[in-house]
Amino acid sequence: MPAPRPHDLLRLSGARPLPADAPPWARDALRAVPWVVVRRAAAPSGLIAVGVRGARRSERYAMAVDPDDVVNVVAPEHLATAVPRPDRDLPAMRALRDIRLTLDEAPVSWGPTGSVGFELATRAPTATGTSDLDLVLRAPHLTGAALAQLAELHGAFGRLGTRVDCQVETPAGAIALAELTGDTPHVMVRTSDGPRLMPRHHAMT
Repeated sequence: MPAPRPHDLLRLSGARPLPADAPPWARDALRAVPWVVVRRAAAPSGLIAVGVRGARRSERYAMAVDPDDVVNVVAPEHLATAVPRPDRDLPAMRALRDIRLTLDEAPVSWGPTGSVGFELATRAPTATGTSDLDLVLRAPHLTGAALAQLAELHGAFGRLGTRVDCQVETPAGAIALAELTGDTPHVMVRTSDGPRLMPRHHAMT
């Protein structure tokens, strides 16, 4: 199995018990929907850093899993064409539908993350009427022309009527699209060692 990347969703076999410090809600959540999301964090050798989603925004539990316990991997890119359940006509789902063609024309691969991505992968009703649309763009190389197109994409997000939280994955780490397309000399980069403030030119190479 290729090494999972941040935002990938993993379906677990449930063969191993949760750590002893796992809260009861995490056990209930995994019994109902045995999926976790890969975190951008260091993990013990041979393990994968993941997070468990609960029913509330405050319910997030970090742990590590053995790759042998993973039975399926769904990357955000795999969800780019996923269609929500007919009974889930939520603002964030409509925003994804409305922006999909524009995203497909961007010079990068993309996919939904957050509650929308989790729901599209698991079919569990995770998103709500107030959910943001979370997106990730994979950008191993960024040229001036590509940045110009991403700036146009950022402008399109502002016209959706639903808040979009878009992260751009670069070789240095993840950068918010709003920062990446801005003009500040430094940008905040999310790395496995925590957030780092980097010169713009360094973060994009």
